[in-house]
Amino acid sequence: FLLKDRLLVWFGASPAIFPYADAYLTWYLLGTVFALLATGMNQFIICQGFAKTGMLSVVLGAVCNIALDPVFIFVLDMGVKGAAIATVLSQMVSCACVLGFLFSKRPTVRITFGSYRRRVMEQVLAVGLSPFLIIATDSILIIVMNMVIQRYGGSQGDMLLTCNTIVQSFMLIITMPLGGITGGTQTIMGYNYGAGRPDRIRKAEKHVVLLGLAFTSLMFLIAHMVPELFVQIFTREPEYVETTVRSIRVYTMCIIPLAVQYTVVDGFFVSNFVGKISFAAVNFVFPVIMILGSVGFMFGTGGGALIAKTLGEGNHERANRLFSLVVFAALLCGVI
Repeated sequence: FLLKDRLLVWFGASPAIFPYADAYLTWYLLGTVFALLATGMNQFIICQGFAKTGMLSVVLGAVCNIALDPVFIFVLDMGVKGAAIATVLSQMVSCACVLGFLFSKRPTVRITFGSYRRRVMEQVLAVGLSPFLIIATDSILIIVMNMVIQRYGGSQGDMLLTCNTIVQSFMLIITMPLGGITGGTQTIMGYNYGAGRPDRIRKAEKHVVLLGLAFTSLMFLIAHMVPELFVQIFTREPEYVETTVRSIRVYTMCIIPLAVQYTVVDGFFVSNFVGKISFAAVNFVFPVIMILGSVGFMFGTGGGALIAKTLGEGNHERANRLFSLVVFAALLCGVI
């Protein structure tokens, strides 16, 4: 929060974009704790066999965000700042849903406090490091792209940034489901590893690879045959559409192998109604949001896999200790 102005300038935000990016990032950072808890703790719901409940918490936050966006952007006339506030409030709803479930009597492993051990935390970080690195390196790539576009884009810099934001939005439709597929199976494999069932682990890996390949192949076809259908959700200006469609086709030329990579290593309203400069501003904030999210994924995936393994071994007491440590670490990291 204290370095946000310098970070935005370092990322290449132009004078026209900076006020919008600063407003969005300022309000979003206020909800960092809720974002980390909602993202990280959701994995602990899934690893205990309550996948539908975990999905419900995510869907609830998404629905709230969709409903609140027009209220804050249009009715209250808050622009891009309103979009950020709507996002934070939606994260608070998801966080309340997740914590409410984990404090209830339904899950086998509930939130407790105490038994914080450095060795256990090192195990959690080691297991969760791969999804963190995937998302963090993607964020660094976006930062570098923004800096290059802003420096060498000339008079078309802001337009190119807007187009790049749409391209990154399309890529999210590819990478997020892949992350969900691989992240969801880590707890299954962790449980079966703890239960001594390597045959089921191998079977799960094969299914994940095949599912990922089928999904990326489908998205490859969409990206090269009808990308304009997606682009026109954000803008209908011919120059923007043409540039973005061409960029999507180039950007997605090698997405099919992503299915193997993920398996092995692991703002509609703003664009249409607030303005193109505001939408480009979101692209500067997006890497920061992704990095913060990757921290939540690291704790959630790493801790969830270890807890699933411990439950597979039949050691519920140790699973509770693991959970309490990860909750404390995620909360402390969010505050920092």
